[in-house]
This record gives sequence, C-alpha cells and structure tokens, in this order.
Amino acid sequence: MITLNYPEIPAEKKLVAATGFFDGVHMGHQVILHNIAGEAKRQNTKSCVITFWPHPRVVLDKDAETLRLLTTIDEKAEIISKIGIDYFYLIPFTQKFSQLSPMQFFENILVGKAGISQLHMGYNHHFGHNARAGFDEISKIGKKFNVDVFKTDAISYENQKISSTNIRRLLETGDIEKANAMLGYDYCIQGIVVHGNRIGRKLGFPTANIQPNAYKMIPENGVYAVTVKIKNIEYRGMLNIGLRPTLNNTEKSVIEVNIFDFDEDIYDITISVRILKRIRNERFFASLDLLKNQLKQDESTIRKIFE
Repeated sequence: MITLNYPEIPAEKKLVAATGFFDGVHMGHQVILHNIAGEAKRQNTKSCVITFWPHPRVVLDKDAETLRLLTTIDEKAEIISKIGIDYFYLIPFTQKFSQLSPMQFFENILVGKAGISQLHMGYNHHFGHNARAGFDEISKIGKKFNVDVFKTDAISYENQKISSTNIRRLLETGDIEKANAMLGYDYCIQGIVVHGNRIGRKLGFPTANIQPNAYKMIPENGVYAVTVKIKNIEYRGMLNIGLRPTLNNTEKSVIEVNIFDFDEDIYDITISVRILKRIRNERFFASLDLLKNQLKQDESTIRKIFE
C-alpha cells in the first residue's frame, strides 16, 4: 500500500475509492474496503482509501477531552493495508479544510487530486462543511463529475448494528469478546513501556507499564488474557487495567501487563498488546499476600485459555 499525503497526486487515475474516518476499521468498514479492492481489480485500476487526521473534534474543539479512538493513524493504516488497498490518501484535517462545501470537497479533492471514478461510502457517512451532505446529495454531485457513488448498508452482530460507537460502548463495559467480533480482529493497545513502582516484581509478577496514545480507547478496568508483541515476537500474558486499589497509589488507571516466560529490559520500547478475554473485575485485597494468590490464580486461568 502506498501512503500519499495531500496534496500529492496518485500515479493512476480513475481510482475506486472510499472516504471516511474509519475509526477501528471494523467489520462494517471492511465490507466497504473489500468492495473497492474487488471492484478495482475488475476494472483493472487501483483502490484508494481517503481519510483524515486528526479527528475533527480535536481540530474544532468539540469535547475533544472526551474523545476516545479505537485506532491510531498507524494502526488504521496497518489494518487497511492488510485488506489489500493500493493507496492510503491522508488529508490533514484543519479549520480551513472543515469549511469546504460538499461540492468543493468532491471537485477539488476527490476528483481534482485523488482522481476517482467511483466512490463507496457507509450508510451513515456525511461530508462537507458541518457534515451536511449525505448519500443522496453526494450521488447528485457525483453525476456532475461522471463519478458513480455507492452506499454500503449497515451490518449487524447479534442483532446489534456494527459501528465504532457501539464498539466503544462494549469496551466501556469490558465486553471485549463481542467488541472483537465486531472489529473482526483482537482489540489492540500500543504504547511505550514506562517505569512503574516495581511492586509487581516484588510479588513475583513483574509488569510492563504501558503509556498509550492520549486519545486511545481503553477498555473497562479489570484483568484480561492477552498476547504481547515485542520486536515482532509474540508472547502470552495477563493485562491489568485499573486503579490498583490494594496498593492505593494512583488516581488514574494504569495499564500494566505481566508477560509470561519473559524477563528482559524493555523500557522505552513500543509494544502491542492484543486483548482476548476478560477474566475478572479489579478488586481490593486486604493484603499483598492475598493479591499475590489471586495473581497466581489469574495466571493459571489464562494459561488454560491458551492451552
């Protein structure tokens, strides 16, 4: 996949394209992306995803402090690349860009820069100033430029519509398995390993404390079975997200992972943690010995899951 940054121009024209923010690149998004990849092959042309960064709420200061994203821009590009998309066209979202009318966006960027001949969009996607243009208006604009516009209907899982919003709600309640089913992959937290207070090591369970992107969506507090990728090698482990009430030393949730059968210095290294299953809630223990015993039980439970 070739990444282009606006105002670069793709080498090919008449691209089959999809546009949107694609947070999470979930199963609904993936249907659209597979559609454009397949259609591009049929037409002997190239597929292109046209997306934006940062999120409009950050630039327009619309409750940006509460914004939580399922994927960073790097995670998003990695997932899209695996689907087989040819071009990843990244547009910086700015105040000026937000003022473009639907017609200006279509004419100047989709046609003028990206050179599309076909546009695919989700059932609820809108664009242009104040996101005012939906499928019907976009289709009319497309006809003026000889661009066919297609809408992909919503898909559901267990009678619930697959959407980035619904996936966030599932993560908020710790329903990681249903969230993963809607995503089509295991939810991932990437971050730099930072120094902690080393209490875990004293208990016999050393942990890597992870500092993720500030806007990254973090699941509900608790203990999870995970895999951990370090320098392209994958390990198994258990993840704790929470306030560590037994230790009573934090007002902000800490993300820390105990990596099974691993004892190396990985401070300042970026690692990826894929979250598979929630084991239990976070809870208070009256002593460190009780906490240690529970951690032993957690490890045994998680090892059996992997078996």
